[in-house]
Amino acid sequence: MTKIPPYLKPGDLVGITCASSKMEIEAAQFAARVLESWGFRVRMGKTVGTSWNNFSAPDDQRREDLQLLLDDPQVRAILFGRGGYGMIRILDDLDLKRFNDQPKWLAG
Repeated sequence: MTKIPPYLKPGDLVGITCASSKMEIEAAQFAARVLESWGFRVRMGKTVGTSWNNFSAPDDQRREDLQLLLDDPQVRAILFGRGGYGMIRILDDLDLKRFNDQPKWLAG
């Protein structure tokens, strides 16, 4: 059964992470400014603006960064800076219990 998260409203917290490929910090900062101009609060993950080979960070750091955003009840949506193979490498290690109990928007 599909669960639809609550629609976003001004004041909601949106997280940005790079759970796969790297993203330049300037691009993420631009996205954050746009989101803030729409009335959202923004939390940048630790993997935003970092680089490790073709990824933003080693697998364990990318997984930890995403897990923190998934588990945080204040975060209403998560935006992924870039997609790619890196997500497949960490997907099976994520704990989705809290996410299933309190779904949030995932986009990227």
